Amino acid sequence: MREPFVRLLLGGEMRFLLIVLVALACLVSTSRVDAQSASSRDGRIEAAKKAFAVGTRAYGEGDFDTALHEFRRAYELTESPDLLYNIATVSDRMRLDEEALEAYEGYLSARPNSVDREHVASRIDILRDAIEARRQAEIDAEIEARKAAIEAAARVKAERPLTQYVGPGPGPWITIGTGGATLVAGAILFGLGQRDQNAVENAPSGSSYSTVQEQADRGPRRTKAGIALMSVGGAAVVGGLVWQLTGGHEEAMPEISIGPTGISVKGRF
Repeated sequence: MREPFVRLLLGGEMRFLLIVLVALACLVSTSRVDAQSASSRDGRIEAAKKAFAVGTRAYGEGDFDTALHEFRRAYELTESPDLLYNIATVSDRMRLDEEALEAYEGYLSARPNSVDREHVASRIDILRDAIEARRQAEIDAEIEARKAAIEAAARVKAERPLTQYVGPGPGPWITIGTGGATLVAGAILFGLGQRDQNAVENAPSGSSYSTVQEQADRGPRRTKAGIALMSVGGAAVVGGLVWQLTGGHEEAMPEISIGPTGISVKGRF
């Protein structure tokens, strides 16, 4: 038969169960504990009593972290369900709702006929409602965050252009540069050819025949080569300019997709 235990009123708010030595001795007198040595049994009882005393004192001083730690230790040493009430009460004060609910439920399951049944059952209902309300608030907050992200993405999608102009790249400028160099080279050859022809036409009396003949043969060749190079170079410059002006194209911008799981972007960059 379990011995009666003493209830303490702390701070005018919480009731604590002070497990007396006789009750602890009875609780540890189970078949599992009976198999252990008497010295080990007595050591656990003493440790549990000290932990309970430290926890009770800490609770009275408002040190709830220490109180919860010591009450847990006392429970681990004795497995007394009465200590679940202490654990639940401190956890409740610390707003550890899940732990408080679990401890209250464990206490009420082990002590269904306790005089505290109505109070404990009331706290269980309140904690369940609080936990459910918090979970629902977290769900609502996540839904609102996703809605805000979807609306922001929709605004960006509506404001951005559907296509973008993509130029032809460096090809036209390379063509223009090469054509310009060819055009300059052709102009130089053409000028040299014209100079040779002018030298032949205006050769002074007594000029060497071989010199005049060489200039007469070289001048037309240079002139023709210059004209050919200028034609090719000019065509390359004009073609490069036309390529640069007309070689670009419109390309679709990356598309923003909005779905139930979030926002994704697809397309080429």
